[in-house]
Amino acid sequence: MVTKKVYVSNNGQGYDEVLSEAEKYAEYRNLTGRKKIHIRLLAEELMGMVETIAGNFYSYFWIEDDDDKPEIYRLHLKANVNMDGQIRDVFLDASTSGKNAAAKGIMGKLRDIFQTYMIGFKDTDNVSYSEPYPGYSCFTEYGLEPFSSSNLWTLSRYKENVSKNKDERNLEDWDELEKSIIANLADDVSVGIEGDSVEMIITKNSAE
Repeated sequence: MVTKKVYVSNNGQGYDEVLSEAEKYAEYRNLTGRKKIHIRLLAEELMGMVETIAGNFYSYFWIEDDDDKPEIYRLHLKANVNMDGQIRDVFLDASTSGKNAAAKGIMGKLRDIFQTYMIGFKDTDNVSYSEPYPGYSCFTEYGLEPFSSSNLWTLSRYKENVSKNKDERNLEDWDELEKSIIANLADDVSVGIEGDSVEMIITKNSAE
């Protein structure tokens, strides 16, 4: 099933409707107790990230699952990568160094990655993509490729790389993972390009 697609912006528009859709979905799939709380928390975390995105930002939010595996649901946030000059300048300023120093915590990193993707492959000549975070490896020598399993950023890959390289340099990243609501509740989070849009997908298995 696919829920209603809700228009959301970073000025708060659509937030209440997003939470309402999460509640309706939980009721439809008989998610109660902690499972119902989990889907609301994931939606709240996603909306909290949207609120911190710079410039005039808008997107669509919805939840979907497959009828043959209804226990696995996905929260989508999809935005068009076309933007005005002002917001592009804001994102480029944050990205030319390869890492946004203001991106704190997992949601801050996700916001930073999402914003960088919004710049799109049209600006790859102007931006230095030097793996700002472990697992951030979706940029190829040809620029941004279509959204696929081989070239998107995923939380699971990020967790794996931080865990494998848990040296002094990555202790802060590991600490952020352990404290993050989304890192502990979501089974995975992916960010990538699909056509002319950038999309974030939070996947959760409610059976676990």
